[in-house]
Amino acid sequence: MINKLKQKYKSALKKIKWKFKLKFSKKIYVSFGENCLPDNILERHKLKSLTSPYSHGRTNIEYILLLERDNYKDFLNPDYLKYEMVDGKKLAPRLKKYTEITNKYNQAQMNGFEFTHHDVIKSINLRKKFEERVKKIQSFIGQKKYIILYHHRYNENTNLEQLILNLKELKELYSGNKNLAEVICFTQNIVETPNERNVEFFNREGIHLIKFNTLNLWEGENDDIFWARTDEDLIIKMIDYLKKI
Repeated sequence: MINKLKQKYKSALKKIKWKFKLKFSKKIYVSFGENCLPDNILERHKLKSLTSPYSHGRTNIEYILLLERDNYKDFLNPDYLKYEMVDGKKLAPRLKKYTEITNKYNQAQMNGFEFTHHDVIKSINLRKKFEERVKKIQSFIGQKKYIILYHHRYNENTNLEQLILNLKELKELYSGNKNLAEVICFTQNIVETPNERNVEFFNREGIHLIKFNTLNLWEGENDDIFWARTDEDLIIKMIDYLKKI
């Protein structure tokens, strides 16, 4: 009983601190996919401002723009949600309406928007939660500066120019008045030796592009690799860069 009360107290205190921080912060640090990694990075480095609809799912920039252009009209419409297999292990809802894309992404990001950890088909409460997330991310446009972190999962066939153009459109959508948004896209390049490991910073048409030269793709069963903790020394360099934007 006492432990439960302590947990409730800690949870309530955490929410109060978060609301206080969000109210007085001039910047909104938020993840827009393509998977859970950027949200995890922002949270573990204590930069995360809020949870977006994309923080805990699988998506790509084209799906995001299709949703934005349609004002999320059918984002949570059960008529367009379908259970599909994820990694050959479990079923998860996927949104099958907004699927018209032209660029190439990691295969896991090309099957429709995936609610990887939330059964929005079964749960009305979860659908309401995602509706609230949509309203929340849109509510600060024009009031605060958005720092949007986007992880483009490695694919050698991606058209980088198209990716940048799409990210520019996202930047425009979340800019308002003097509070121009900044979009940071990080991706990987696999190298063969530890001496080649590093991180490179570019600016492509107003989009911050960060390339991590690493020994392993951030995927698989090893959690340290999956969450990029094996490359934390390089991640810290990106975090320092974000803080200066």
